[in-house]
Amino acid sequence: MEYHREMIDVRIAPDAIAPWGPTLGAALAALLTRSAAMGVLSGQPVTRLDAALVKRLAAALQDHGIGSNAGVVLAPLATEPARPIDEATQRQLAAGLSRLNEALEASATPGTEWPAMRGVFGDEMLIDLLGIGASSLRRYAGGERPTPDDVAARLHWLAMVVADLAGAYNEFGIRRWFDRPRSPLGGKSPRHTLGRDWSPDDDAAARVRALASVLSGAQPLAA
Repeated sequence: MEYHREMIDVRIAPDAIAPWGPTLGAALAALLTRSAAMGVLSGQPVTRLDAALVKRLAAALQDHGIGSNAGVVLAPLATEPARPIDEATQRQLAAGLSRLNEALEASATPGTEWPAMRGVFGDEMLIDLLGIGASSLRRYAGGERPTPDDVAARLHWLAMVVADLAGAYNEFGIRRWFDRPRSPLGGKSPRHTLGRDWSPDDDAAARVRALASVLSGAQPLAA
């Protein structure tokens, strides 16, 4: 099995978000992990939040046509040295970061997501998760054929789930997460819950995504 290690590692210590505060820090971290899982943000691993990283993220988003105003939204975080942000600017930033995260959620980028997800899952597991053949994966990932919309949607959904899981698991752990039975899924694994011909709009996919979102802090686990 061949692995394509294209997803950069995002590991940010809790004390690295000062002086921006936990709310802005969490929103920026989500933007970073999603961008990394989608392969939009590439290069060196991310271990700290600083002006250089913010500028790098803004440029990556704009290069991929996501958030044309990303540079303006992120500008208050791109100062060096970092300094405290007043309450009004914090509210504007929080709204702007939310819009950028929504833009990522809505923007499949198969050209970058193929190498990133092949790096996480390997071809064999990715073929099974996407419900496609090995030859199709090679053609789509290699750019020989356009990725069909339904496959692109599943690939992007996987990237979003990986982003949710990335703060708690490494690549090996993410693969195991998909294969381990989960009580909120009725004792089934996420992979089994999805089945073969699933869609991101299915109830099964929504339940798997909700379970992964708990690990990112996006929502609490239902009783």
